[in-house]
Amino acid sequence: MFIEPKISQQQAENIFSTKKSSLSLISKLFSRKNLLSPKRLEVVYLPFYLFEVLVEKEETGQKNTPTSQQQVTLSVDGLLGHAVLYAENALDVEKDSKTPTPSCDFEFTSSEAAKIALDQYKGILLEHGLRTRSHPQAKEISEGRKIYYPFWVGYFKKKKGYDFKALDAVSGEIQGVRMRRVFIKALKSLK
Repeated sequence: MFIEPKISQQQAENIFSTKKSSLSLISKLFSRKNLLSPKRLEVVYLPFYLFEVLVEKEETGQKNTPTSQQQVTLSVDGLLGHAVLYAENALDVEKDSKTPTPSCDFEFTSSEAAKIALDQYKGILLEHGLRTRSHPQAKEISEGRKIYYPFWVGYFKKKKGYDFKALDAVSGEIQGVRMRRVFIKALKSLK
């Protein structure tokens, strides 16, 4: 299943060219905008697994009290296995008759990704429970659905070569350091 980009190429170019430069100290000090446009811009579809997790939580934090249940959607990239909390309501399946080409294949199975998602989410729940003195527990995880999620990748000229930045093609958010390793692996294996 391919997710439809909501950010056009022109919008992506505008976002890239108006964000503050992360490389120039002078532009940070004077809050100048980086007016460099990417030399090249392309959509890259990365593999992700989507899981529904049933979370159960005691209402008052005491035993023998009613519990509430909540569905949480988790996504795990299919290359390195970074779990990311996800809002599924923004996802639209690609409606074009021409199916896009995935940028790379899944590196592990759905069951391996489910274990990664559950392990990482249990850590988040434990941390949350310590802060709020509640005991949320992940009870069930659904079978993973494979999706290909779009990102705009912009290539920028630097003094001694090129660098890249990635932009979520659905939300318009520039991706940070955590996803950089995923993009490096994906870009090395482009089809």
